[in-house]
Amino acid sequence: MRLLPVLLLALAPLFHVRAASTQFTEEDLAALTDNGVIESPDYWRANATDAGRCDGARVASLLTKIASLTMPVKTLDEALEVLTRQRVLGSPDYWRKTAVPGGVCTGKNVAILLSRGAAQLPVDPPKSVNATPLEATGFDQLRDSYDVVIAGAGTGGVGAAVQAARLGASVLLLEETEWIGGQAMAAAVTSMDEGRTLVRERGLYRELCGLIAAHYRPLGVNHLTAYWHGHVGVEPRVGRRLLHVMLGDAKGRGVLDLALLARVSNVAKEGSTITGVEISHAGRTRRIASKVLVDATEWGDVIPLTGARYRAGNCLNDAIDPKRHVQSNTWTAVVKQYPQGVPAELLLREKPPGYTDRVQAAFSKSLVAGGKVDLKAKPWNWATFIGYRGMPDSARPADNSVITRTHLNYNNDVHSTIAEIEDPAARLAMNRVMQLKTLQLLYYIQNVLGKTDWSVANDEGYDTPSHLAAVDAWIQEQPELAPFRPVLVHFSIIPYTRESRRIVGLHTLRPAEIERVKAKPVQFRHTVALGDYAIDLHGSMRKEWLEADLDREGDIPHKFGERGVGPFAIPFECLIPETIDGFLPAEKNFSQSRMVNGATRLQPHTLNIGQAVGAIAALAVKEGVQPRVVDPVKVQRVLLEAGDTLAIDPVPARHGTEAWRDLQMEVLKKGEEVK
Repeated sequence: MRLLPVLLLALAPLFHVRAASTQFTEEDLAALTDNGVIESPDYWRANATDAGRCDGARVASLLTKIASLTMPVKTLDEALEVLTRQRVLGSPDYWRKTAVPGGVCTGKNVAILLSRGAAQLPVDPPKSVNATPLEATGFDQLRDSYDVVIAGAGTGGVGAAVQAARLGASVLLLEETEWIGGQAMAAAVTSMDEGRTLVRERGLYRELCGLIAAHYRPLGVNHLTAYWHGHVGVEPRVGRRLLHVMLGDAKGRGVLDLALLARVSNVAKEGSTITGVEISHAGRTRRIASKVLVDATEWGDVIPLTGARYRAGNCLNDAIDPKRHVQSNTWTAVVKQYPQGVPAELLLREKPPGYTDRVQAAFSKSLVAGGKVDLKAKPWNWATFIGYRGMPDSARPADNSVITRTHLNYNNDVHSTIAEIEDPAARLAMNRVMQLKTLQLLYYIQNVLGKTDWSVANDEGYDTPSHLAAVDAWIQEQPELAPFRPVLVHFSIIPYTRESRRIVGLHTLRPAEIERVKAKPVQFRHTVALGDYAIDLHGSMRKEWLEADLDREGDIPHKFGERGVGPFAIPFECLIPETIDGFLPAEKNFSQSRMVNGATRLQPHTLNIGQAVGAIAALAVKEGVQPRVVDPVKVQRVLLEAGDTLAIDPVPARHGTEAWRDLQMEVLKKGEEVK
């Protein structure tokens, strides 16, 4: 997106610019003009107002040009179909009636269209695009001391590492597998769960989106594939490399080491302060001193080692009931179409263990054959199913508008309990149950739906030595799985874990504070990150499984999005443990209720939450204080300088400018204190 001309910025206060999220700004008009979507900003400035009226034919042209930003369209109906899938429009019905020659569209609705249309514009490649990807450091080459040690190189861990290193802290990032990227890349959930597309303007997620676009655009491949060509998608191996690029760029500004197949096995403490860690790798251990330890693991596995109080499910750690429900989890698999035929070893000719008539009947209730996307029909047909988690396909640029690669993550959830969080043996057993269910789903797809040209993708690189060893250990215990080894080794590295341990912090974020339908979400004075997603608790939306002291039964959504989608604030105090110093959470594990976790657990949000934690940690190190003593205003200024939006409602200034930062700080100064 081009820079806003200085003249327009100077004149912006003269025009009617509303602060609500549904109103365009002068930046939007300038960007739409620069990209050829509109010719005369004056017309829209004068008519796309609360009381204005816009010519239907002009609006039809606007709709078509906005849709064409992501894929070619020839007719208004095609444009409306694309824009509805991309969540730019709630429904096409209004526009079919009004965006026609002789028709009239209300200015307020067109203003919404302009704002959301501007969010579809391509972002310029970030400065990090040419950085050398960070390579792993050997276990023996690690230092004896780092300012910040981060356990877990998922989205939260990468976000924390990048931001802390860019601020000059020495950082050690640990990952217990061979893949970084956590839920997004190692678990293959690369259909980015963005809530609203405005999330793409924020912080490190903006940078990642820019890197994704910069990778696919030269290939002629559309990367807006997820959710029926509505949200950002990426192939896991590509996303993994791009995260290494971000880390490599950050290393160029400080010290940043990455250790793979390494985990925190113990911590050192002086009183209530964490002073270092013991890390394990290939049967060896060593001690490393730290000033701030960050838990960015997918399950919150470091929290118990620190002595911090935490929640698991609806229990506190001193009263754990392992049978209580947590969100359902999924072991995904990337699948692709093989136009020249599926390799013989990837065809499932016999039923996997446990595949019964009952299992098949359950799949048939959620997935049937069909070649045209139909979001209203239940069960979903094949075209709807593969479009849901659709990925770009670098190998097939000619098939830009057709989904040829996706991942299985819809009707293969498995009910989970606190036992899988707390007990490693229970976790391993459940991991195998999840993989088996996905194997059964693939058999159903090939043998019942007849999709014999689809199978697990064999080019993502998931068949790492440690993954091969894990599959072989499983087969040794269950020899009947041996025929399925060629498929299982290409499944994702880790499960899609939706819920982890959560610290008890200085403040616990509650559903009432992120309500977006019956009330406005709270703009906290100490906001350090924004969420966007709807409350989405897989398999856990019952009163007895929630937290009576935090979650209200009346806040339970009975369908997706019922309690709203869009920005809400996460304050500094949710990231600070009650009493433990030298320690911060940076994933799904910060202080929040179970229900709120259903809205914050997604990839864009954890990446930017990690960014906030990285800023807190680096400032604490720089000032020689504990994280709880860091001034939240300083954290906010660092994040705003890094392009991370903190105000729930947009401010009338171009993203990244001094005016934009100053206006956001004014909003934050008027925000609410945590209670």
